[in-house]
Amino acid sequence: MESLSIWFNSLSSSAVFVLNLAVILGLLLGKVSFKGISLGTSGVLFSSLILGMWVNGSYSGFFEWNLVLFVVSVGLLSSEDFFSVMKKYGARFVLLGIVVTFVGAFTTSVLAFVFSKNIDSFLVAGTYTGALTSSPGLAAALEMTAGNPLVIIGYTLSYPLGMVFVVLLVQIIPLLLGIDLKKEQRQLDETLRVPGTEKKSLGDPTFSVAVFVFCVIGGIALGKIKVHFPWVGSVSLGSTGGCLLFALFCGALGQTGPFRMNLEKKVLGGIRSISLAYFLAVMGLSAGPKFIEVLKNHGLILIGIGLVTAVMSGGIGFLVGRYVFKINWILLAGSICGAMTSTPGLGAAIDATGGDDCTAGYGATYPVAIVCMVLFTKLMILILGGTV
Repeated sequence: MESLSIWFNSLSSSAVFVLNLAVILGLLLGKVSFKGISLGTSGVLFSSLILGMWVNGSYSGFFEWNLVLFVVSVGLLSSEDFFSVMKKYGARFVLLGIVVTFVGAFTTSVLAFVFSKNIDSFLVAGTYTGALTSSPGLAAALEMTAGNPLVIIGYTLSYPLGMVFVVLLVQIIPLLLGIDLKKEQRQLDETLRVPGTEKKSLGDPTFSVAVFVFCVIGGIALGKIKVHFPWVGSVSLGSTGGCLLFALFCGALGQTGPFRMNLEKKVLGGIRSISLAYFLAVMGLSAGPKFIEVLKNHGLILIGIGLVTAVMSGGIGFLVGRYVFKINWILLAGSICGAMTSTPGLGAAIDATGGDDCTAGYGATYPVAIVCMVLFTKLMILILGGTV
């Protein structure tokens, strides 16, 4: 028995083993279907969150690597129609990013005043950034509060809720509202592929490691560029936004310097699926241990605020995008995830829509959402002023 215990402990201390265990359990969970609803690859998020409550470990080294592999692959896969999408929907995507982030900030602030006797405003700011899964918003809150740990606690508790909600949102809405995905895809194809706008063929696509790595390097470099905005401060796209936009833009151009950007889609699809599964596993395993601890210490108030904020932001984003801006559901699924800066949500949207076209909506909404998240986070802390 002792040797068995030693063997088990050695396995649980191996980050690579635990990471892969979370992936395989999640993929099996994702195959379970109930009345036509299944989690798909997003099942990895749930399995890893549960596993993370029992197994502690450090997985930070896997985070950015799988993140950039995922966003570069989806950027190149969906780049063909990027310019057409921006030409038709660009202004609506900008407004949608503003609406979603503002609704989240407004909802969080109102709930903070309601629970004014029980909760610190720094916890509130962290809860807002976590509910919308925004790392730039978290950075802004920490800057404004001189690194107050309460911000991190609020973020830690609400982040898993924001991830889970947006993943479920893009999966369930088509089923609840009877959205015909095939019809939406046909309409999108007819809208974007108008005569005279077809891309010039560059020959049969092959996969080039050099081209893919070029997009990774260029994207990370772009994400590090900081732009100063009045009242907001310095803002950067980060690895997610930089790599996604760089891959989208270069792929849409077709040729970037000596590099031919149309890579073989089957290989890109394989990289996308593998990197997404491991990215979700890292997120869940990292959040699992903290989730129970924060829940015990701070109760249900922060959970309620985070959940209501996520629901209001995503729900109103859908209503405005679908019924006011008349955005095709394929693109809207991606743009809602972009407005909530949710990479796990983007993965779920790709699964739910059956293709990569939704990524164009994500890439178009993501940059304005980052700026708005930083602005609204700073305004919220100024307005609430220390403790509510």
